[in-house]
Amino acid sequence: MIFSNFTIVVKTRNILFLLFILLINISCQHLSEDQAEVTKKEPVILWVTGNYILKSKYGTYYENWGMIDSSRYSGLGYYLDTLNVDTLFRQRMNLVKTNKDVKMYFNVKNQNNNKDVEFTLTKEENSVFTFENPFRDYPSVITYKLLNDTSINVIMFGFKNNKEKREDFIITKISR
Repeated sequence: MIFSNFTIVVKTRNILFLLFILLINISCQHLSEDQAEVTKKEPVILWVTGNYILKSKYGTYYENWGMIDSSRYSGLGYYLDTLNVDTLFRQRMNLVKTNKDVKMYFNVKNQNNNKDVEFTLTKEENSVFTFENPFRDYPSVITYKLLNDTSINVIMFGFKNNKEKREDFIITKISR
């Protein structure tokens, strides 16, 4: 009789243990699905890191991005003349991911009283990231289309002097 009671207690413990393991497994599975859903919704902005170049008949544009932490990236862009002597254009850039959105800040030397101009990520789809600032004339929309691991198509759109303006160029990653 003692042996049979012991068997019942052991079987009951085994059943409870198995139910406990099953419950944890189901909970973890739901947690993983929830995390996957959050990951799907969060824009991946790591693509921006690296050093880029664009050569034209006017000179060479360089853009260098680095990660500050998992939600902030900092960049510097500058355009040198064909002799690589004079800086024709210089801008500081920041990309910041918060809990509710992603912002891109541009600070172009001698423009906008040297203050940051803010753009908000409004669309991310198929490796295309669209940032907008409806309160600006030009550019009011900046789109980054990741063509491959080393090329990004940048499209800037807006109005300048009451005329529609669009710039479309490809920057090439030269190092990470």
